[in-house]
Amino acid sequence: ANSVFPQEPGDCELGSKLGVKKEMDFLSIVLSLLLIIVGAGLGATIRREDVLSTLRTKRIAATVGVVTQFGLMPLIAFFYANVFKFNNEHGIGIMLVASAPGGVTSSLITYWSGGDVALSVTMSSVSTILAFAMMPFLIFIYIERTFTDEKLDIPYEWIFISLMLLIGPCAIGYCVRARSEVWATRMIKFGSIMGVIFLVFALVYGITENSHLFNQSFGVWFSSCTLQLIGSAFAFVIARLFRLPIRAQKTISIEAGIQNSTLVITMITNSFSDVDERLKVLVPVYIYSVAYFWNSLITLAIFRFIGDPDSDISPNDGNSIASEAQSNAQSLEIKGDMRPSQVSSVRNGATMGSHRASGTQSQRASSAMALQKPSTIEEVAVV
Repeated sequence: ANSVFPQEPGDCELGSKLGVKKEMDFLSIVLSLLLIIVGAGLGATIRREDVLSTLRTKRIAATVGVVTQFGLMPLIAFFYANVFKFNNEHGIGIMLVASAPGGVTSSLITYWSGGDVALSVTMSSVSTILAFAMMPFLIFIYIERTFTDEKLDIPYEWIFISLMLLIGPCAIGYCVRARSEVWATRMIKFGSIMGVIFLVFALVYGITENSHLFNQSFGVWFSSCTLQLIGSAFAFVIARLFRLPIRAQKTISIEAGIQNSTLVITMITNSFSDVDERLKVLVPVYIYSVAYFWNSLITLAIFRFIGDPDSDISPNDGNSIASEAQSNAQSLEIKGDMRPSQVSSVRNGATMGSHRASGTQSQRASSAMALQKPSTIEEVAVV
């Protein structure tokens, strides 16, 4: 296929530049180790009962979430790359971000936004597993067959290795969670801290090494900065068209917009043998990662003020909402955001809430929503 992205002077011959590195440098090793730690922390948040319950009772919401994750985001990125006439390196960078599974911090943003924590954890887990098939498929469609007029030697082996660096530790974290909630909580906190350190390290390194980062075109900056917000906005509209509960709409919107940039940076770093070309491909990824912070704050501010809790509650929903409050509390305990004593209080309150199902709809809504969150910000762990 002919390239839809015009070559600029100095563009790489990607067919030869993009390949498996013969040896891993120090940066590659550090990023791989951090990805392993973050993966273990993600796995420790997964409760088998919550995932199965969500897949059984919220199939439509989970399906819509996965479709927007792997269907909507790549289309938006591809649209940007065509409209702004990205060169090959920048096109590959933004497409890899858009094709990645959900980010590891999406559950925390969901919690703060009043979304469905159990649905968020389920979507992150499912999208990470599906990434084994979807990322190579999307790369084949949008990159290998579109971004160059010659055969592109995509290193699929490193794609799978990078995914295994996330999935393998994720499975270990899941097993630890099944055996010990105490150790699972420790893994989550450690993984979250290391994840923040990784983002700071990657951004500082990317800015210092990319002296031309702030000299990029308006199109590169605009596309990378707005990819998360535009993806979240479209996903919210799609979820609303399916008449899903407002908390599910928020969750799907957040999950669709937040991509696992940790995985993408590690994948690119391990795949490109030429340092200059590697840094060029990383430009959209770094800009997306920088924009993630203020984009998440904007999303959080909007979602904190939209959605009437009563709108999600029908006259027969008292018991189901109380049950979901218990499930969310258990998920937050696993993530380290609630102490066991607080979870016990929530369970007792949830039982009382379900007994009040005979009250007014507004009373049931107030009781249920009060059970879904700790009352003070100090009860939320730093992630």
